[in-house]
Amino acid sequence: MTANNSDSAPAGKPSRRGILKVATAVSGGAVLGLAVPTAAVAAGRGPQATRTLVGAIRWDAWVGGDSHYGSGVNRTLSPDKYHFRLPFYADITVPRPVLIDQSFDGETTGTAPAGWSVKAPTGTDASVVEVSGRTGKSVRLRSSSGSTAVTMARTFSAQKRAVTVQWQWKEAAAGQGASASLSGGSSVAVDLATRGDAGAKELVYRASDGSWNVVQAIESDRWYSIKIVIDPTPPEAAAPFVDIFVDGIRKVRNAAFRESATVLDTLVFGTSEGSPCELYIDDVSTRVTESVNSDATLQGVMDREIQYAKDAGIDYWAFLYYPQQPLARARELYLSSKRRGDVNWCAILDGNFTGSYATNLPHLVAQFSESNYQRVLGGRPLVYFFSTATAGQVATMRAACAQAGLPDPYIVVMAWTAQGAADLKAAVGADAVSRYATGKQNGRPYSELADAEAGLWDQYATAAGSVVPTVSTGWDKRTRYDYPLSWEPNYTGFKDEWTQQATPKEIATHLQGAVTWNHSHPDNASASTVLIYAWNEFDEGGWICPTLFEIRDAGRPLRLDAIAEVPRTS
Repeated sequence: MTANNSDSAPAGKPSRRGILKVATAVSGGAVLGLAVPTAAVAAGRGPQATRTLVGAIRWDAWVGGDSHYGSGVNRTLSPDKYHFRLPFYADITVPRPVLIDQSFDGETTGTAPAGWSVKAPTGTDASVVEVSGRTGKSVRLRSSSGSTAVTMARTFSAQKRAVTVQWQWKEAAAGQGASASLSGGSSVAVDLATRGDAGAKELVYRASDGSWNVVQAIESDRWYSIKIVIDPTPPEAAAPFVDIFVDGIRKVRNAAFRESATVLDTLVFGTSEGSPCELYIDDVSTRVTESVNSDATLQGVMDREIQYAKDAGIDYWAFLYYPQQPLARARELYLSSKRRGDVNWCAILDGNFTGSYATNLPHLVAQFSESNYQRVLGGRPLVYFFSTATAGQVATMRAACAQAGLPDPYIVVMAWTAQGAADLKAAVGADAVSRYATGKQNGRPYSELADAEAGLWDQYATAAGSVVPTVSTGWDKRTRYDYPLSWEPNYTGFKDEWTQQATPKEIATHLQGAVTWNHSHPDNASASTVLIYAWNEFDEGGWICPTLFEIRDAGRPLRLDAIAEVPRTS
């Protein structure tokens, strides 16, 4: 999911801290909106019920296991720096994923690079050098017009699954035939080179038919950061593939191997034969791409999640409703759990559901009558539409409920701006508005996110009337910049999309602010609920589900413990 990073607050509206101060100073339940429910409440108007329901979004593309979706998301948290986000049920399957990590800075100038097999015939040179204008040291491969190629090769333990290879390089004169290759045994899986064709200087890769394909244009004396993600045995029997990134941008996706290879074990850099080439190489790394597995496809895992949520006072999960497998698996495990009555659920509908609306709707409406489906305002089934809804879809759902003898559903539309939400609510005939998440950029403090989001509650209320406030627990999509997911092609901005991690106390304080806002705005919070982003958006940076390190190091679900202490009635 992608959040809109709106920081604005409406003029003249009280701040989040101001709301808390007023609520503390005021006495009397009536002032806080703690009136006894009336017929007006059941109709969706007037003072709200005394207790605010706390829901949490579930994003269940996080399925783990050997699937396209599970593999993609597992890769985002495989780098060591992101392991603190792993859910409690995760396994670190490769404890030492780094195969090569070499910057050359500590090596002796003028010597061959340590650990590499160097072939430097007469007239060539391979040595550690200091490069003007660059901190530290690099390796220079240099050959003349009359010489053969100079190469440096490094082997690593053979890998049957994906690896990520990264390095920085430049040519003094671009397009002189510098090369890089990754092999398994005698088979070259990926082959990169530079060339100069009709005046154009290009980085190219060789296809399985032997032809060369352009990656991008290149310039002389300029450093480029190259990353290759290569998988010889991808999940679900998919074909082996190569992704090529230049300066963090994916230039080639799902390219075929140059030659068939079932393992990977050798990295080689070199110059061209018979032409002058001066190539500089630095910061070389090779690591196992997917070194963790967060397999949530087990009944025991779901049962433990339900227990954790219940103990923290989470009233319901708002499932992003995926009709298709394997993304439906988590919801199915919840519905089959003997503990399903401990935490209610409701649906968030997006294009995955509405794309086959006529087929999917009857299955959802049948769930509305179940005792564990979340209802508000005297029995109305709670439903969220995320970024997609039409008047026809809303009318059809209401008609289906009426035909089934069910109360009219309470429909909430989610949008990234207050005006966008208000316009959508009016256009489709929804009951209220909400938002999926809120983020800040460039490592801003979580307190700024919380204050900005509190201001958004007011903006949405002013624009649209009835609101379900969102309580975001964090935002950090840098994981998806390192390993872009197939369903998010516009990922390059993610390197700047991050907020400092929240403490459990900060999350609890923000939740308390939302509960207080509900009780001090009874006309705008008639459904008496707030929605936490999120239960399990681990790789996007918003979660309250216990983590592996949290349970291991503290022995307690610290974020959930803090949430459990938040009163729901003031």
